[in-house]
Amino acid sequence: MPRTAFISGPIDASDLYFSTHYIPLLLPAISSGDSFIMGPVRGIDTLALHWLLSQSVAPSRITVYMAHFEYLNLSWRQQYLNIGVNVKDVEHAATTGERDAAMTSESDYDVLRYRGEEEARREYGEGWWPRVSNTEMNERRRRGEVSRVYNLGGSVAEVGEGV
Repeated sequence: MPRTAFISGPIDASDLYFSTHYIPLLLPAISSGDSFIMGPVRGIDTLALHWLLSQSVAPSRITVYMAHFEYLNLSWRQQYLNIGVNVKDVEHAATTGERDAAMTSESDYDVLRYRGEEEARREYGEGWWPRVSNTEMNERRRRGEVSRVYNLGGSVAEVGEGV
């Protein structure tokens, strides 16, 4: 029976990152006839959307969820409508985190990856800072966890919302 996959990941992901970490997970989902939901942001969301369409996944199997403030941007919304995918206004969502929570509750499983601390330190260098990314929060939410507590080298620190 087809299910719904929630796709999420870094906003600064490269084509290689997507190919390495997402395509192997998306191919069986496509074969199973699953549907896909994602947000409207650059990075993994955009890469996944265009890759799915390039694989002849019917646009009717793809829904882009938009927090209400995103949905109100007619030109942004119209970009998705023009390519034929579904667009959902998450009316109660005032933040991207609330939008993501709706996607978790309205999907069956996640297709996601985020950088762990060591990989993030290498990727961002001096720009790295301890945080729980929105993608990691999606994974936590699926497990029933709501904490944004970050474990830094054995100590625990509460941090703000990730990107």
